[in-house]
Amino acid sequence: MPAGSTSVDPRPESVPWRADFGPAGLLRMNQPSLQRDRQGVDYEEEQNVQKLHAAIRREQRGGLVTIKPFSLRVLVICGIIFFFAGFFLARRGADFTATNVDRGNPPAAQSNPQAVQTGTASAGAVQSTVADANAPLVVHVAMKNMKFSPATIEIKKGDTVEWKNDDITPHTATSAAFDSGSIASDAGWRHTFTQAGSFPYYCTFHPEMKGTVVVK
Repeated sequence: MPAGSTSVDPRPESVPWRADFGPAGLLRMNQPSLQRDRQGVDYEEEQNVQKLHAAIRREQRGGLVTIKPFSLRVLVICGIIFFFAGFFLARRGADFTATNVDRGNPPAAQSNPQAVQTGTASAGAVQSTVADANAPLVVHVAMKNMKFSPATIEIKKGDTVEWKNDDITPHTATSAAFDSGSIASDAGWRHTFTQAGSFPYYCTFHPEMKGTVVVK
């Protein structure tokens, strides 16, 4: 080494271990070495804690399930698929129903009762009309203005004639087959004809009042 230069040891001077027995006979470590040992233990514990926290975070990240949002294109495609699927299913169901209806022919079965009911109603109407035509009738003859109105009537056997006095004086309807007697004003009298023939009649109070009933 050159003269006048001093050597410098780059390594720090180590502090020798020294044992010191106190008054009670206990072994005491020197203060510098004890501090260095405590610093080393604290650093290792801190590293272990950091490693433990890192491992917990990795487990938490791995346990999470991430769901990526659907794109608009995927949603549109799914909507179109569902639309066409529903349309074809509805069309197929309608065709199936129409086929069953054609095979079973329920409309014809339903129309038959209507036709029977219509025929029955028509027959009933005809019978009612015939019954009404054969039913006995009541024919009215008015006694007004000193006349029988109408003067001549035609009826069937079983029909009834009713004379009604619309004058202020009494009248009669008298014939060889019937006699009403005196019919007061606003009063009436009936007679049923059971035999065919021509029956002329008149008013006994007013002989000029004449009429005829023809029974067929």
